[in-house]
Amino acid sequence: MKLYGTSTSPFVRRVRIVAAEVGEAVERVDTATEEGQAELRALTPIRKVPVASLDGRTLFDSRTIVDWLVTTRGWGAIQPPRDPWIEANLLNAIDAALDAVIQLFYLRRDGVAIDGTPYAERQLARADAIFLWLGTQLAHDRCGFGPALGLAEISLVCALDWMDFRQTYPTERAKTVQGVRNAWKKRASLVATRPE
Repeated sequence: MKLYGTSTSPFVRRVRIVAAEVGEAVERVDTATEEGQAELRALTPIRKVPVASLDGRTLFDSRTIVDWLVTTRGWGAIQPPRDPWIEANLLNAIDAALDAVIQLFYLRRDGVAIDGTPYAERQLARADAIFLWLGTQLAHDRCGFGPALGLAEISLVCALDWMDFRQTYPTERAKTVQGVRNAWKKRASLVATRPE
């Protein structure tokens, strides 16, 4: 699979972890370079990572790529969802927290003074509410949403690690879900893809 994206993107990392867990080799095209950006723009009108080229297809978005991988390669060492609708809600919530914090990251990076503004406070409060709710969805052992590593656990760890790496959200505020990250932090696919 040729995967277009950066090594730090939580969405690209999600795909890389799933690929590792299902045994799919990844050739990453770094879209942080001008050449990589040109290749990305030639592939997708939405200009957003990740994009994957595999099996004669071009796929946009981490969820679509992951769906293709588990549909065509199997689940490998990942726990399939017991209830796809509950898992969809978990993934939507995690992605919404990421989206809120990513907006703040890009505005700050572009020099917009947003800290302390009502907009920034609403985005942080949104992430707080999501992490609090996610904590209520955890299994009894607080190490995940089910009995093993699944897409929701992978996505949550990727989100929290990215927030720490970019210092965009103080993840100590997400204390209700820290057990998930602690439970899976030594898994080879997560260690190998951690943003640096």
